[in-house]
Amino acid sequence: MGFGGISIWHLLIVLALPLLHVVISNRSHGGAKLGWSLAVVFFPLLGYIIFLIVTQPAKKAEQS
Repeated sequence: MGFGGISIWHLLIVLALPLLHVVISNRSHGGAKLGWSLAVVFFPLLGYIIFLIVTQPAKKAEQS
């Protein structure tokens, strides 16, 4: 069963994977992580794309 050719599994992947990445990512912390999670829940693709553009990956500490 699906919605116009899109199965339940496709919808689950499109909605769950971006949210999972936001939750386990080191790109944001605390309240910002909650805000990004809500953005991805309400606007899955747009929120995730903006999350990837706006946030920067955590940088590794330079060893001297």
